[in-house]
Amino acid sequence: MVLLDMLQDIDFLRGLAPEYLGHIAALGQLQEHPPNTVLFREGEGGGHVYLVSQGEVALEIQVPGQGPMPIRTAGPGELVGWSPLIRQGPMTATARTLTPCRLIALDVGGMLGLCQRDPAFGMEFIRRTAVALDRRLHGTRLRLLESQGPQR
Repeated sequence: MVLLDMLQDIDFLRGLAPEYLGHIAALGQLQEHPPNTVLFREGEGGGHVYLVSQGEVALEIQVPGQGPMPIRTAGPGELVGWSPLIRQGPMTATARTLTPCRLIALDVGGMLGLCQRDPAFGMEFIRRTAVALDRRLHGTRLRLLESQGPQR
């Protein structure tokens, strides 16, 4: 099964038990996108979370009076679009492919259902999501500091 083989190479999932990878593969859909494809937009709802298998995805936020500001680039092995997993509501950024991308789209409802049915899996999956979120916030903080220029 191609999708299962791809999941084994995703850093975000590395070390998960094989049966969990099988459950995730059952919920996943392989997608391929050319450069400049918008996966989701800031402020909109999202029904999928994405694992990047190949390529790069830019995450950008709208800055009033300035337009879109790139805050991070996600690459192979990373999770993109975590907002609906924590039921935060609308997406907090826009995701746009920078290069040809191969993504694994996971249905959020199915993933949340799997987390509820198996609390040990759910705890581990949400822990990994929190780690990805922490990295994203750290990167955003650094990007914002860079955009302010040198401090005197």
